[in-house]
Amino acid sequence: MKHRYLFALLAGVGLLATGCSTEAPFKVNASLTAPYITDSENQKDDGQALSERLDDVLDAQIPTNKIKVVVDHYNVLLVGQVASNTDKATAETICKKWPSTQKIFNYLTVNAQPSLNMNSSITSDAKKRISMQYDIEPTAITVTTVDNVVYIMGTNIGNLSALDEAIKGIYSISNVNKVVNLEQKGSADYVTN
Repeated sequence: MKHRYLFALLAGVGLLATGCSTEAPFKVNASLTAPYITDSENQKDDGQALSERLDDVLDAQIPTNKIKVVVDHYNVLLVGQVASNTDKATAETICKKWPSTQKIFNYLTVNAQPSLNMNSSITSDAKKRISMQYDIEPTAITVTTVDNVVYIMGTNIGNLSALDEAIKGIYSISNVNKVVNLEQKGSADYVTN
């Protein structure tokens, strides 16, 4: 009887010790967890963090890629070049499966020798044209230029008619081949006649 009592007491102490442990039985890889959606001030930081994580994963999964990942309100833009159509599809699949991503805009092109030609001067000129328009919130817009194609992303920017006028002006910037408007209409967006 004494042995049973002692055994039960030791088992209880062991159970108590393991119940108080702060060490989890397994560890979760931080890169696999979805970021928490925070207030609007942290939205850009969350998008930047998601962009960096996707960049890292795509570099590991498709080592020959020349992909630029742009994130705006959890919408993901893929631009640049990959070596095959399989790599293009793989990049999109990775982003679709990633927690918290909303829409995927896959504008990757296939080239046997992938390269990434970012055009910062065109991007700067395009941002200036947008900021000169009436009743547009330029901080709500992300502009990226790759291979002389200007990509515009954002939501809740304000006057969509003014954005259309800015896009017409962007076409007059030297070396711009195309403008792709990926603005997602939000509750603060409107159109004027």
